[in-house]
Amino acid sequence: MIGEEKIKKIIEEFNEPRSEFNGLSYKAYRNVWFDKRMEKIKRLLSRERIQNLTIDEAITIYNEMSVGGPKLYPNTFKENGIEKIRKSLLYLLYSDKPIDERFYNFAYNSESEYKLNGVSRAFASTALFLSNPQKYPIWNSAIDGGLALLDLSPRKERGENQGETYVKISEKLEELDNVCKFNDLNYIDEFVELIFHEKIGVDVLKEKTEEKEKKLIKGEPEEEGKTHTKTQWILIKIGIIKGYDVWVAKNDTNKEYNNEKFGNLCLKEIPQFSSSEALGIAQYVDVIWFKKGTTFPVSFFEIETTTSVYSGLLRLNDIRIDFPMDKAYIISSNNRRSLFDTQIQRKTFNSSGLNEICVFETYEAVEEVFNLLEKMQKTSF
Repeated sequence: MIGEEKIKKIIEEFNEPRSEFNGLSYKAYRNVWFDKRMEKIKRLLSRERIQNLTIDEAITIYNEMSVGGPKLYPNTFKENGIEKIRKSLLYLLYSDKPIDERFYNFAYNSESEYKLNGVSRAFASTALFLSNPQKYPIWNSAIDGGLALLDLSPRKERGENQGETYVKISEKLEELDNVCKFNDLNYIDEFVELIFHEKIGVDVLKEKTEEKEKKLIKGEPEEEGKTHTKTQWILIKIGIIKGYDVWVAKNDTNKEYNNEKFGNLCLKEIPQFSSSEALGIAQYVDVIWFKKGTTFPVSFFEIETTTSVYSGLLRLNDIRIDFPMDKAYIISSNNRRSLFDTQIQRKTFNSSGLNEICVFETYEAVEEVFNLLEKMQKTSF
């Protein structure tokens, strides 16, 4: 977390009277625009009301609580049917199961009987918040971005699901509240989102941001180039071991590592999986895995060593706009993780949904997977 003195300066901005709100501060205005708007929805989320919820009331809840989430549609939610909507809401809000389990099963786990189509983390966390604002925070892309700017992003472990991440986000927001002393997750939510949207804290955080950008363009080009080539080779080899066809960036086919030329390991032409415009961009993605013998891409990988993390994300985003990719990865050093966490929350990546499917991994993690797969290949039973 950034220093307490900086936090206190941002809190002062949060509490300052503002002319656009007739003298109310951002903190006070939260009660006007959010709390009053949610009064009706909060009543609909009581245990008794959910049991008798109508489909029209369910749609009202959906429309109010999907703000900030992916661009989903009410019809998708409506198609769940009122019985399932009632059952799933009761499970999310009133089950005695652990919160990480409830959150994951409700919003993400397609195999769960409680999974509702058309809902996101914004919907699930807002419903939880309204049921218990002292315990459950709201979680959306602005929260992720604000926490990243405050150096409070939780570390995500490999294999961690969204419910487990939600618990970590909750812990980080509680940690921040211990410094801010709002004693109310409602205000913490507004505080962090305003930081992300550059409404408060801009000058306080400017020095930190500029320092990170300076570090971003520093580096040892020769050594970083070797790291890029090695990681690219490892991703190619992992893809082959897993039984995929592999595409390597068009301008990298003559590269070699471990006496293996990339062009000899990979596809000669990129499969025609999307529009010519998207393919024109995709052919320069560092590595793409395709389902064997098909035009279906499984995973996209961009390796960021000396270039900006943003440039790799932008390339992936341009493809995502035309083609609904399922998995994308930025591979880099661990000291760039916070830069990724900040950049992935940009509005353009939120709008396209890239922020929901793009994951950060380190060079070491990729190499560890490769070593494990190689060891398994050599083991005979």
